Amino acid sequence: MTTLDTCRAWFGRARSYASFARGMRAYLAQPMTAPAARALIQRRLAEREHNFLALARSAIYPHPRSPYCKLLALAGCQYGDLERLVRADGLDTTLRHLYREGVYVSLDEFKGRRPAVRGSQTVTFDVCDFDNPTRAGDITLMSGGSRSVGTRTIYDFDFMAAALVPSVLSRCDAWDLLRFPVGLWFPIMPGCGPIYLLLFAKMGKPPLRWFSQTDNRQVKPSLKSRVGTAAIVRMGRLLGQSWPAPEHTPIGEAGRVVDWMASIIREHGGCVLETYVSTAARVCQAARERGVDLRGAAFAVTGEPLSRAKRAEMEAAGARVFPNYAFSEGGAAGAGCPRFVEPDEVHLRSDMFALIQQPREVPHAQVSVDAFYFTALLPQAPKILLNFESGDYGVINRRNCGCQFQAMGFHDHIHTIRAFDKLTSEGMTFVGTDMLRLIEEVLPREFGGISTDYQMVEEEDDRGRTIVSIVVNPALGSVDEARLIQVVMAQIGREKDYHRMMAEVWGQAGTLRVRRAAPYTTARGKLLPLHIQEPR
Repeated sequence: MTTLDTCRAWFGRARSYASFARGMRAYLAQPMTAPAARALIQRRLAEREHNFLALARSAIYPHPRSPYCKLLALAGCQYGDLERLVRADGLDTTLRHLYREGVYVSLDEFKGRRPAVRGSQTVTFDVCDFDNPTRAGDITLMSGGSRSVGTRTIYDFDFMAAALVPSVLSRCDAWDLLRFPVGLWFPIMPGCGPIYLLLFAKMGKPPLRWFSQTDNRQVKPSLKSRVGTAAIVRMGRLLGQSWPAPEHTPIGEAGRVVDWMASIIREHGGCVLETYVSTAARVCQAARERGVDLRGAAFAVTGEPLSRAKRAEMEAAGARVFPNYAFSEGGAAGAGCPRFVEPDEVHLRSDMFALIQQPREVPHAQVSVDAFYFTALLPQAPKILLNFESGDYGVINRRNCGCQFQAMGFHDHIHTIRAFDKLTSEGMTFVGTDMLRLIEEVLPREFGGISTDYQMVEEEDDRGRTIVSIVVNPALGSVDEARLIQVVMAQIGREKDYHRMMAEVWGQAGTLRVRRAAPYTTARGKLLPLHIQEPR
């Protein structure tokens, strides 16, 4: 690179940081209140079909590179046809019709792992093709991904203010948590900690403490990630915000979080910790070991399934627990029902999303699931999603729960939410393609046997914590289990920022276990690399 090129690059970064600072100033200028959030949500619920059509008109049809522009063209659906369908049949029926006509995107197609074949036509996509062409980006997040990269999703301040803040604010209001101080236990970038910091700041409730499972020394994130976390905190302080800096708190030091929560409960009568499901379970375990009563504490949890065992673990410590359902490509999709029946029951955020289900066979697990297909409805959405397969499945129903979410107009409940193409623990996900390479190539090469001698299983230990078991056939004889875990961890952490972060968090948590047993077989007698267990 020439000196001129270097100067141009630095000037470009300087302009980017200046633009980010201006955006943050405007974002923080006017805090949002709970009544304003409710009014915004109810207006969007009344305008769902209008918002969907407006997004299609502005962000799909005028853009030939849009994957959905191509798929709609193959289905012979012009904008006028789409509008007539929605007006005549409603949004959900239209989405099912479009699915049958080939207007959907599978997870593998979205991530560019395989082309989309519709009839005799084949089209290929790149994950960046799904970026909203009408939006600029401010903060980049990564989710778990295939082989080398995850899904890059760029959030801007408009999206956070219009979508994420009302979601967080309305759920805290519905759960009666706005009167209590908030703490975070989320990783630094490329994790989601900075996003939560910004969301609560917009609510006028900046977190008092920010505990981070990771720091720069362990994860060694990219320069952009290191600068991003520090810049957000420093810019906020320059703008008069009393923001906490992230404190490196490994998972094994949950007692530090317990001590803070106990002090806040004594002073304020309650506190809220926003964190991952398994991390919250570890806090409760540490509280019991220390003899600390967590009555008055509330956990707002995300990142992995909230099973009945995990909920019982937290409630036994005296705490309340409220699940959130989100995916990085779209944002907050569900908020826990205060009058739940199922342990992970949430209300679908139907102001932001439409959701249909379709049967989907999982190739490497030989099971069929009712997969979720999401459609984004807001013009600020970071990615354009139309019948997008999220990689999850579960149960959707309606019932008269009588909670505040129902009063706002959220009638659809989702529960027993599970992923069919990834393993999740401590809020970190390990996707199917990475796992297949481990099972089919790496482990047989390093430890002998063949691919059917190994299997990955997501399960819970006797304390309700999510672990990932590497099932190894006893017929292989003696296996160095510690080295096997080292090999798996090295494979996980050898790639981009997100994967190094995942390896660090899983290493702290002791997520990986070796279990000597015959790998599970399916009802059809097949032995597959990923075994999906029934939820408890």
